[in-house]
Amino acid sequence: MAEGTRHRVLLTEASSNSAREVLTVLGRHGHEVGVMDGGGVSLTACSRWVRRRHRCPRFAADPLRYLDALREVLAGHDYDVLLPTHEQLVALARYREEFGALGAGLAVPSFASVRRVQDKSAAVRLLGELGLPQPETALAADVKELLGHAGRLPVYVKLPVATSSRGVWLAESPERLARVAALPAVRDAFAAGGTVLVQRPVPGPLVMVQALFDGGTLAGIHASARGREGVQGSASAKESVVLPGITRHLARLGAALDWHGPLSADAVLDERSGQVHYVDINPRLVEPVNAELAGADLVRRWLAVSRGEQTGPLPPPTAGVRTHLLFAAILRHAETGRGRRAMLRELVDAATRRGWYADSVEELLPVGSDPAAALLPAAVTACLVVSPGLWRRLAPTAAPAHALTPSGWRRLLEAP
Repeated sequence: MAEGTRHRVLLTEASSNSAREVLTVLGRHGHEVGVMDGGGVSLTACSRWVRRRHRCPRFAADPLRYLDALREVLAGHDYDVLLPTHEQLVALARYREEFGALGAGLAVPSFASVRRVQDKSAAVRLLGELGLPQPETALAADVKELLGHAGRLPVYVKLPVATSSRGVWLAESPERLARVAALPAVRDAFAAGGTVLVQRPVPGPLVMVQALFDGGTLAGIHASARGREGVQGSASAKESVVLPGITRHLARLGAALDWHGPLSADAVLDERSGQVHYVDINPRLVEPVNAELAGADLVRRWLAVSRGEQTGPLPPPTAGVRTHLLFAAILRHAETGRGRRAMLRELVDAATRRGWYADSVEELLPVGSDPAAALLPAAVTACLVVSPGLWRRLAPTAAPAHALTPSGWRRLLEAP
């Protein structure tokens, strides 16, 4: 895709951090952006870069009804590219040929490939087949097998299908493991014939890898390390890193899957050995602003792959680019009960550029170029500073509107 080419781009959802960051990159490059909006809290709500907002059913509630609405939007509007910014990619892969014929450029893999990474049990087997490093992991098919791991604690217990850090629990004692085994979500997974992961922790920082593929060939890659933890296990600070082996690993993974479009992976870096251990694979592109600032050019390349155009050679990786998500840091203080003082200290540090903020760029809320984007986070932050206990009422308990739930996954598997 030639530099300076402008496109009409439709994002498949409006509420995730990834949608907000893709919007930022597209807006800064002059593209005309529409979003599918399933309601609820949205960081894109007041953005000057959203030209059209298409109301639709919540994807989490019913992915098939959501797809019906998406078909209508594509039929009634002239979009050049459709970018699945979250797990809508999974649903679109189920009907890849149909949506690929609706006119908007679209890069999604086959549904058979998606099934090998969307289900965490299948992903563990895939990593093993490819010889890619991962933590010591076992699969449990029922409560008895799960409780049988009480002798190898601590372990993470993971549902086969989960997103946004939900469906993952750390069990550090036999009592905690028993409580996890008794959770309705875990029992439902067993009742549906699924297996849960039992994974030993690996000490070290979390590394987030983002990749883009064109028919199984690596067309873009970027890695960043989590500098500080954010709300619900996310990152509130990142630094781009260059790690040996990651490009080779992801190229092998994408080739084995014949992957087409974005794919991300979370890994833990064992700092003693320098080895990464992959702990999760996500069929989407996650929060690409750090990659954009580091020169990885992922969003432009995604547009090109979606339109069947050449991406050109991979840019050289850049280490040391720091970014932060102030809102995620504020919410983390509320989530952990650190209270008003911690939130105020965070705001002062950001305003005076102290600590991590001394050499870092805000990636989630680009106030300088899209000032209205900060209105909702500013209002929530003010409420939490006045009354930190409000977090218990504001904290989401259900799956976010953009997420694929276990029941939604089963519907896609069973759909004609």
